Amino acid sequence: MKTIETILKKEICELERITTQAAKKLQIAPKGFLRIKKKRGGVEYYHKMEDVSNPNGRYLKKSEKSIAKGIAQRDYNSHILKMAEERLCAIKRFIDIYDKTNLSKIYQKTNLYRRVLIDDPIIPDEEYIKQWQAVEYEGKPFAEDGPEFITERGERVRSKSEKIIADKLYSLGIPYRYEYPLVLQGNIKIYPDFTILRMPEREEVYLEHFGMMDDSGYVNNVMIKLNTYQKNEIHLGVNLFITHETSRNPLNTKMLDKLMRKLFCVE
Repeated sequence: MKTIETILKKEICELERITTQAAKKLQIAPKGFLRIKKKRGGVEYYHKMEDVSNPNGRYLKKSEKSIAKGIAQRDYNSHILKMAEERLCAIKRFIDIYDKTNLSKIYQKTNLYRRVLIDDPIIPDEEYIKQWQAVEYEGKPFAEDGPEFITERGERVRSKSEKIIADKLYSLGIPYRYEYPLVLQGNIKIYPDFTILRMPEREEVYLEHFGMMDDSGYVNNVMIKLNTYQKNEIHLGVNLFITHETSRNPLNTKMLDKLMRKLFCVE
């Protein structure tokens, strides 16, 4: 889920593309007006110019249909351009007001000596992340004889691929918890590989890595887990994301980087 401001800024880029494209097409559009006459046998098109001697316009043959199409497209592009420009102005005005009324900026602009006298009801993102990551919890226990993979953050994970994922999250500054317990319906406790705090929405989402997708028994357990998530309103592609690999197709680190930036980094 993205913020209103992020969505609107993305729409501004799209509207600017549309207006530029429409303006270019209008420069080379045909002149005149299009008159359409409906008849029992079909439709007739007439090309009208600023000619009072022929107010109905010149009849366009089938071979001249491109002229009708060109004028119709020109009128449509003209309407698109007008409405897109109006929408651009409206969105930019809204963003300006939205930014000026940002409550979190009030505390930032307050004199430092006044801040110590104030309880701020709005926790800044940096402080929120700090508090979220400081939560203590007991993760899923490790087998005594299990291999040790230690992340850059100094925590133990269960596989080389999980270390790669954890280190990528850490290097990108994406807040996460490893195997943080999640209680589902029926008091069922599971341990998602990564619970991620997606900013600036302050929304918790989950990332699971499935590392043995060429093992049929493992795949069956994966499907059971995904169905459990689904029954608990945790939906794939919405608030649940996955990475996967097989023995022949290991985790692609380049694709992982793109995925992390696309899903969890602030645009």
